[in-house]
Amino acid sequence: MQYCINCGNRLESGDKFCPNCGSEVMEEAAPVTVAQPAVVAPPVTVAPSMLKPPRKKISKKAIIITISSFAAVLVLAAAAIVYFTTQSNILNTYQEAVALMDAGKYAEAQEMFLDLGSYEDAEELVAECQRIMDYNVATLLMDRGSFQEAKSAFEALGPFRDSIEHALECQRIMDYDAASLLMKNGNFTDAREAFLALGSFKDSTALAAQCQSEIDYGMALGLMESEDYEEAGEIFALLGSFKDSAELAEVCGNWVVYGEALALKNAGNHADALVLFESLAMLGFEDSDAHALESSCTLTYAEAEKAYEDELFYAAYKLFMSISFFNDSGSRAEQCIQEQPASGQTYRNEDFKGSGVSLRIRTPKEDTRSTFIKIYTEAGIHVSSIFIRGGESPTVRLPANTYLIRSAYGENWFGPEEMFGDENAYYQTLLLEGQTTYRFRSNYNYTLTLRDAADGNVGTQNESRDGF
Repeated sequence: MQYCINCGNRLESGDKFCPNCGSEVMEEAAPVTVAQPAVVAPPVTVAPSMLKPPRKKISKKAIIITISSFAAVLVLAAAAIVYFTTQSNILNTYQEAVALMDAGKYAEAQEMFLDLGSYEDAEELVAECQRIMDYNVATLLMDRGSFQEAKSAFEALGPFRDSIEHALECQRIMDYDAASLLMKNGNFTDAREAFLALGSFKDSTALAAQCQSEIDYGMALGLMESEDYEEAGEIFALLGSFKDSAELAEVCGNWVVYGEALALKNAGNHADALVLFESLAMLGFEDSDAHALESSCTLTYAEAEKAYEDELFYAAYKLFMSISFFNDSGSRAEQCIQEQPASGQTYRNEDFKGSGVSLRIRTPKEDTRSTFIKIYTEAGIHVSSIFIRGGESPTVRLPANTYLIRSAYGENWFGPEEMFGDENAYYQTLLLEGQTTYRFRSNYNYTLTLRDAADGNVGTQNESRDGF
């Protein structure tokens, strides 16, 4: 690179005149290292005439003029040497400062550029060094987490490099941290707005969504506390796997069903209420099992009352006894037990009016149980029913015929249809020879000795109550 020897201005290749001062550009020579200049007298050429004998004496004035001229030449030569040496030193300083700047030693480079004053673009490079150092300081502050100071430093740099972008980045980081702190402190509404304002910065979008979930979760908890379980359950269901939303959605759903079941129960619809309460009881939900039991007992009680009205006293008895702990079911069960009729015939088929046969039925005197006898023809036609109180032995009259005789024993009497209920014994009586039929002839007297009397003359085989 070549510089003007007059003003030191940087020259381009091919310049013939300096564009700054207009001096003619000299041919570039090899660099000269200037030591302390020695004063060299100009060579003296001795003309042939000087070898001749002096012609005349030179005047004093002429000598003075000659010496003065010579001194002036010497002064000009020295000034030129000093000037060119100074320009060379300035150039070297400039180049050294540029090298320091390229090496990242901006403070040293700045000092050297300051010493150069207005030389070339030294003043601009002083400012450039300062901007770079300020940029580096701002970057260091940003790396250390001092985002407010870094932001101010970057803003002061204006459009230098990416300072504007870095200033915005610092602001975003501070806004992100502030939003995170709001979220940590439970201020999800403000945090959500702050994260939304940050757009796609870091995970702001996800955190905004998380804040919204927290807001919805809190709202659902409030609705649940105020017993608005239906709306709360809908919100929890939408939250999906957020926290325990799935479990709470199920709980709210159970509360909704529980409310529906209570409404049905209070309206007297115990059948539908029972279905709902039983489903909740299987989950162990609240006191659903108690409500299910109450509805079930209410339904059973109503069924027992209906059976009682239909004179199905044993059916009513069983139903009342199954819920004897409920209301007055125990006493109502006792009311189902009917007064036993007097010993004797309680039914006689009008199609069988004859009375040629006398039949005495003897039971053990020590047995307090009552006996109920049904007499059928071989064709299965019911001819007569006989009730015998414990220890008694009544006599009845029948038309002559061949009969099947069935006997039942028990304590509680529930009427001729249900007799002694299912808890007692029902038998088909048999002759000792094992025959199931009895041939009764007219004008004969017969005695049947039942059960375990020592002189009993009939046996038995089990019979169901339905087939009795």
